[in-house]
Amino acid sequence: MSQEQLDVIVIGAGLAGLSAARALQDKGLSYKLLEATDRAGGKVQSKVSEDRSSYVELGAQFVNDDMIEMVQLIKEAGMELEDTYIVEDAVIINETKDEVGHIDFEHHAELLKDRSFRKDHTFSEVVDEAVEDDVEAKAIKSLVASEFTVSSDYINPKALKRLIGNITLEEDEVKYQASGPLSQVIDHLVDISKTNLLYEEPVEAVRKVDEGYEVVSKTGQTFKARAVIVAVPPTVARRIQFSEELKGRFYPALNSFIDGAVIKLTFTYEEPFWREIIINGEKKKLFGILFGEEEGVNVMESSKKLGKNRLTMFIGGDKAIELTRVASDERTAFAVDRLTQVLGERIAAYQSLEEKVWVDSPYYGGGYGGITHYGGDIDAKRILKEPYQNIVFASTELAPAFPQFMEGAVLSGKYAVEQLLKKLVE
Repeated sequence: MSQEQLDVIVIGAGLAGLSAARALQDKGLSYKLLEATDRAGGKVQSKVSEDRSSYVELGAQFVNDDMIEMVQLIKEAGMELEDTYIVEDAVIINETKDEVGHIDFEHHAELLKDRSFRKDHTFSEVVDEAVEDDVEAKAIKSLVASEFTVSSDYINPKALKRLIGNITLEEDEVKYQASGPLSQVIDHLVDISKTNLLYEEPVEAVRKVDEGYEVVSKTGQTFKARAVIVAVPPTVARRIQFSEELKGRFYPALNSFIDGAVIKLTFTYEEPFWREIIINGEKKKLFGILFGEEEGVNVMESSKKLGKNRLTMFIGGDKAIELTRVASDERTAFAVDRLTQVLGERIAAYQSLEEKVWVDSPYYGGGYGGITHYGGDIDAKRILKEPYQNIVFASTELAPAFPQFMEGAVLSGKYAVEQLLKKLVE
């Protein structure tokens, strides 16, 4: 069935697409927001108990005061910010209970500073050349693989350097959580779009026509618009069939991204027995565990100060991909075994466990987002986030700031509309 001509079609109802739709509505433009699945939110997904007394974030979870857009959305959705349980002087240890120091984005940036890279130089190779201590090198690789959910062997260090430069965090990235499920933020944005949001309309083709574009859904519907915002991860967008004249522009950039992969497991306990740990005979406060021998695996306290006692394990990169090939109970056994190795037998006495696999989804992609692989074009982000013939891409990977975060997704959706409007009025 053919539809009336619209100003813009937005593909994907994650945070980027919902934010773009809101911006279009604020500008008084006609649009449709096409979501491939039966729910909005993308990688923001909350599991709420039937009586709504408790919930677990299966995807994105944390914010801080730097993340202005997300803080505002949380408040618009009727919630407040609540403190994550963080204490000063807490340490990060590895699986052998050795402190691995304070390794963060600033540390990565310093490691990459003033280094020249061969075209096929991976981040793993950069670390091996720059860091003499093997334990420290493994910790860095494991942290990067868990933070960006791509194994260090595949990451383009030039692109990583640029990406880190766009992450301007003045506070701990996990400082706050919303007082309720983040699904309320999604519901709030969905309510703004109302009937302009159409579910279960997976887009298979975008065709250039004289008056603009035809966007073809797998349901057989064709939507017509002057412009298109592709608000899905690059690794998902490349599954869409574009007109021949657009392929040469977009596909090299889209194919420069490798998908992330992460499995998130949240354990709830009656008591937070892990908060103090003996290291070399000295009592320490524990922030998290970084498994150097299992690249991409880390564990952190995810409790709120006044909330349930929780530990969350993130399994990223190749290890996540490997574990998707086994049953859920085997993944649980992997997690419990690793945690028991460090924290003892009480790990097995959890009250509840929630798992979410974010690996190779045809509509959400994987991990927190994709990243430019070592053979990819480091200008891919620029190519995709700027409009070309009234098509523009939006996702957290392409964000002007805070890439890989919820904040980045919101900013990317708003930026796409801002830039597209400049072209539409020319």
